[in-house]
Amino acid sequence: MSFNPASFSTIKSIGQRLLKSIESENATSLPVGLFDDDSRLSLESIIDLDLDELRACISKTVDILKQQLFEGFALICRRRTSFLPIHRLPPEILSASIAHSMADIECHNHQKRLIQLSTVSRWWREVALGTPSLWGVISSQDPGWIVSLALKRSKDAPLTILYESTSYSSNLYGGESNRESMGSDDFLGLVSPHTARWADATLPLLGSSGDSVEWLNNHPIQLSRHLQRLNLGWDGSPSTDNAITRFFGHTECLLDFKPRNLHVVPADIIRILASTRQVISLDLDSLVASVQQEEPSDGGNNTPPPTIDLPRLKTLSLKGLPPSLMDPIVRNLDPSTMEMATIVHDIAAEGDPPTGPHPFATFTARLVATRSWIEVLMKSEGIDLRPCSRTNRNFSIDLLGGRSTILKWLRLRCLPQITREYSLELEIDSEILGEDPDPVVLDNLMRFTQVGSVLLRGRREAWRWMWLLSLPDAVKTDSVNSKRNVPIKSWLWPHLTYVYFNGDHVDEFTTLAVLLARYGARSATGDSTTAEKDGVPCRLERLRVRPGDNIWRAEVFDRIKELVGPGCFRWIKPK
Repeated sequence: MSFNPASFSTIKSIGQRLLKSIESENATSLPVGLFDDDSRLSLESIIDLDLDELRACISKTVDILKQQLFEGFALICRRRTSFLPIHRLPPEILSASIAHSMADIECHNHQKRLIQLSTVSRWWREVALGTPSLWGVISSQDPGWIVSLALKRSKDAPLTILYESTSYSSNLYGGESNRESMGSDDFLGLVSPHTARWADATLPLLGSSGDSVEWLNNHPIQLSRHLQRLNLGWDGSPSTDNAITRFFGHTECLLDFKPRNLHVVPADIIRILASTRQVISLDLDSLVASVQQEEPSDGGNNTPPPTIDLPRLKTLSLKGLPPSLMDPIVRNLDPSTMEMATIVHDIAAEGDPPTGPHPFATFTARLVATRSWIEVLMKSEGIDLRPCSRTNRNFSIDLLGGRSTILKWLRLRCLPQITREYSLELEIDSEILGEDPDPVVLDNLMRFTQVGSVLLRGRREAWRWMWLLSLPDAVKTDSVNSKRNVPIKSWLWPHLTYVYFNGDHVDEFTTLAVLLARYGARSATGDSTTAEKDGVPCRLERLRVRPGDNIWRAEVFDRIKELVGPGCFRWIKPK
């Protein structure tokens, strides 16, 4: 269907009426009959006219006419689009559709896309402005005016707060562009008055300048009843010189809690975690305990701390926490339900052993008990505990402090609490232990009772431990001979079933001598049982030797394989 413009006669008629209207509206300044075809005006009356003002007046009239015509066109468009199905949806369904379409939009593009959608039609704009929850995504990569507009339009709806540094990010056109970010102080100044509405907040750069420090000193974070995720981080190293980040209130919906490098009051963190059972992910990193105490409750100062129970916890990360935080958090946690746990803790901070079981030692024992084989890896700055499986390591415990302190803590306070069967894999390295190993370290390593596997790295330590394996009285046990009143001695690591070393560090004759001294000749029946009997150590299930430059004699080589048993000896050729 094609449309024709108005006829010339119609346009001329309308034009005459408009000119007459101009004449009547300006009767005091225009000569009467100025726009009449047969008007006989004097020359003086026409010469006195201000033609520029008259031209401007006529142009303005034309603009008004055009505006009226386009407004009529817009009215036709609105009437036409009002019959489309999308514009006949109830506002609840339309707002839900918009919210669903916005779910895949990046946070930094959310407000721009929403502003675009609100310009589709008057109906869409009314629905968008009438749904505060659509405007609740606040990003630091939006300009300040958009952030302020979104905070205003979101009214009382829960907020998602995200601070991101300046970076190249995806844009609305499918490409990437450099997205400038607001300063952390400016952003914090805009969103901090709305803490009671935070549902998902990520602010990793608190304290980047004096403004946010001053704000933190004077404004505790009021937890929202909507709060589900909270990620706060101090921009710098944790210190008691930093501002104290205080938390007030409770939240029952918290799913993910991640404070980092903060100076906190431990009672605040404990209260937050004790007020909810819904936490799925807990990540506390490098928190410094403040000497400031929380105001006493109605029960007085003797009120016991609240109990933390997190039955839905799947991911746990606790790093660099003081005992005043670590102990209440891990006291009642059940590691068997967790998918991943990462612990970094300074054992030296634990102090003297308490009268009863220590919370962190008990939790570590429960965590270790979730797997049957545990690797004990000594490092220059501590000791790591982790599952021996290379594909399913569901936890990692990094114990910091002196090795003598950690090994003694493990042997006396932690591992004895494990009631199920387990085995330790020790990795002993000459370079890690140094030229003059601490006698306390050696003594504790020798007195571990559940060692099932040992990896010997370095010539000195390989010789030391292979020699000790050959001695029937290498270790003093805690038992005492009632007749002689002297400690009973036993084999080193009687449950040992797996040994690994380098063939250049321990030769074939030494290996054969150790096997004969520890196990004797294999019986004629070929008994291959690995169970400990009558003080005799378990037989090896596997002996792995990585060859070096030395070539082992064939006859000794065959005798070793015979003593160990069929399929138990592995000569690992280098790749």
